[in-house]
Amino acid sequence: MTVGASAVAVAVLVRALPLPGPVSAVVSLIVAAGAGAVAGSFTGFGTQGALLGLAAGGCALIGLRVASYDYPSRFVHMTAGVALPLTAAAPAVYLLGRVLA
Repeated sequence: MTVGASAVAVAVLVRALPLPGPVSAVVSLIVAAGAGAVAGSFTGFGTQGALLGLAAGGCALIGLRVASYDYPSRFVHMTAGVALPLTAAAPAVYLLGRVLA
């Protein structure tokens, strides 16, 4: 879970940078894979943490995209913008973590 959470965190932060849309998405995925590799070295996943981080980062970006469609309700948008990236990434991190472990 540590690998996935760190990848989601950096992917969301990088996505918030003022970069063009496609560039921001690609850089977010690359940074998520890097964070996964770094966290994987501390948790025993090793370099497979990069794959786990990439999957978690991709799911987080999907969650952010879904959250961005809820424009009229500011409260729901703000809570969904925080919760959906983690919620979307959790199943992928669990399944991929079980396969890699």
